[in-house]
Amino acid sequence: MNNIFNQFILSFTVILLLASCGESPPSKLTIPYSEKDIQVDGVIDSEEWSQAAIIEKLIAPWENDATDKTLLKAFVSSNYFNFSFQVWDQTLVTIPFERELSVAAGDRVELFFSSDSTLAKYYCIEMDPNGNVLDYSAEHYREFNESWDFKNINVATEITDKGYSVEGRIPLAELNELGISTPFYLGVFRADFKKPQSKDISWYSWIKPQNPTPDFHIPSAFAQTKFEAPIK
Repeated sequence: MNNIFNQFILSFTVILLLASCGESPPSKLTIPYSEKDIQVDGVIDSEEWSQAAIIEKLIAPWENDATDKTLLKAFVSSNYFNFSFQVWDQTLVTIPFERELSVAAGDRVELFFSSDSTLAKYYCIEMDPNGNVLDYSAEHYREFNESWDFKNINVATEITDKGYSVEGRIPLAELNELGISTPFYLGVFRADFKKPQSKDISWYSWIKPQNPTPDFHIPSAFAQTKFEAPIK
């Protein structure tokens, strides 16, 4: 009887370990190549997205690792890095756009790019449900150049009854000029405000940052990422 019980406990423990490993985000991401290009309109239902890399659910490390329903898709085509977010949000908070920093006062999704894991120089895009963009360059730690902008980023959004979607693309040539070529380091984040001008904010990340308080501007919030090369 003891042997049967011990075997049951061992099997149950293995199942739990496998389940917990399955829920852990990957330490590396490969973004597939596709010959198709997207029409940037904020509607994420076209065939072009069918073979994209998918990140499902972001984690809120400072809220007992709660997860949301965010769906990020990404693929690389001949000339562009293509990305889309589908965000479930029943407490949508948007702020009238007066300047780029207005984006930081409401709901948004974010992509950060760095050529290496030290974040010696990295580039950030924050996008709100209305399609407004806050972009800037930065150096570790939290030295921001808010006057810097991407030259050719293209973003479109759509607000739905469930939340909002964001669709966009950045020319590969521009990323290469910034030193963002395969492999690089990517951060994926979301800010979820519960009501306007409130400190009640949920901070979500693809990778769990190793920090006791909310902070996405640290190396542990990024993961190594590479672009898949086209098949010749």
